[in-house]
Amino acid sequence: MIIEKKIYAVIGVLAAMFFNSCNSGQVIKKAENQKVFMEPQVLSRLGDSVRFSINALLPNATLSRNETYSLRPKFVYGNEILRFEKKLEVRGDTLDPYEPVELQGSFSMPFKEGMEKGALYVVAEFGKGRKNLPVGNSEELLSRGVITTASLAQIGQYRGQDEIPVLGIWLSPDSLEMTGMGTNGWQELEDRLSGYSNLPFSSKSPFLEVLKGPGDWSYKKWKMTGIPHYPEINRAVFTRFERDIRRQAAKEPDISEVQLSILARNIRQGTVPADTLSERELAEAVAREPGWKEQEQLLLAMEKVYPSAWGYSNLGMVFLNQAHRTQAVQKKNQLLENALFALNRSNAVYENPVAVYNLGLVFWLWGDKFSAYNNFYRALALTRSDELRKVYEAALGAVSIFNGDYRLASIHLNNAEADPINLFNQGLANVLAKDYYNATLKFEESAIQNMSNGYPFYGLALVAARNGEETKLYENLKKAVSRNDFLKSRAATDREFFMYHDREGFKEILRAAKSE
Repeated sequence: MIIEKKIYAVIGVLAAMFFNSCNSGQVIKKAENQKVFMEPQVLSRLGDSVRFSINALLPNATLSRNETYSLRPKFVYGNEILRFEKKLEVRGDTLDPYEPVELQGSFSMPFKEGMEKGALYVVAEFGKGRKNLPVGNSEELLSRGVITTASLAQIGQYRGQDEIPVLGIWLSPDSLEMTGMGTNGWQELEDRLSGYSNLPFSSKSPFLEVLKGPGDWSYKKWKMTGIPHYPEINRAVFTRFERDIRRQAAKEPDISEVQLSILARNIRQGTVPADTLSERELAEAVAREPGWKEQEQLLLAMEKVYPSAWGYSNLGMVFLNQAHRTQAVQKKNQLLENALFALNRSNAVYENPVAVYNLGLVFWLWGDKFSAYNNFYRALALTRSDELRKVYEAALGAVSIFNGDYRLASIHLNNAEADPINLFNQGLANVLAKDYYNATLKFEESAIQNMSNGYPFYGLALVAARNGEETKLYENLKKAVSRNDFLKSRAATDREFFMYHDREGFKEILRAAKSE
């Protein structure tokens, strides 16, 4: 009896193995019959995320009534595996056996460093029964790597240049645009306006309200042009005020450069009080200091005796650039926090476009492109200075490229200064919008203005790669990687060039650049 039970048990196990083998074979066959498509065919970074859609087709009668089919993507990069919670799923009892099965779905994942070298897979799974227990699975490679071309957009990041670019706008204490950012704010102009006797206070009151509001001098004047009596006020008060500001800017300091330097050093060391120098002299001393740390020390001393929107804005810029030059993450974040605090204090005195713009750069370095765009846009709204508007338009264009809005980027960049960086950004926006003719023109203009810059040549290489022009690709890529180490390392893994990575001509360019 015991022997019979053992025999039956063995037969049961063998039968289960046989049926399970049959099921596995059927599942493998079904998985082989599936057709999975991805759009776009190569993954691309859009802002801070990577988005794609999956379309799966199964032949009719693929699923029995008690079977379930599901499809779930996963992304593998380095030692990390990103598994998506969302999946495409269908049950056999909901299908017409005479019609093919089609599933569609959109997916998104946050972009992280290293993903540009990863791979996207899709895992198909068949379940059987009410509990939907898996009886097999199939894994299929959909795409390798992530295109990150939009991240080449430049505002002033350090990427292999000879020197680390300076970020932000530094305020000259005597700049007419920034009038009112000193200790007294707009008090001097308010006093002159209040003392103008040819108009009653009720007529002058709207002008005073504008002076107390946000914006720089160009913005405030623009706001006041529609107020009754503006031509008279402008002629009698504003024009004279502007003339006095220019005279003050041209006036030499009351002490010599040597005395100013000595006193500034003593103030930094804490051996003499900051108010030994006047506000204007101390501002001049800050501007003469070559080092960011020295400027920080003077501005912190100045804050105690001459707190102003001007001082806080420049202090924020100093912290911003120190963060830009720091590799340690914790220290960098602390410096950005310091910049954020100082710039918010500048805007607390009165909202001014320079501090708002510098605040946008803080968010840019933090990777918060949405907040960066909002601040750049607000800065643009707070000025009517042609020079400053071009700076803000350029920043808005760069962020728009990063966020994937290439048409908006072109609109902003068309209003920016036509310098090598902005011309490169224009070309980049055109490449990503597949306007290769205009992209080529902009990259060539950028290269003509600065032949030592590798970026426009890299842009021309991108155009050539997309157009299948191998000779032009090698010609321009050679110029790009010989001028910039960042581009040299990027080209080796850039998915824009994946069709050429294994070709001898491409490898030779990288070998030659490496040996230089």
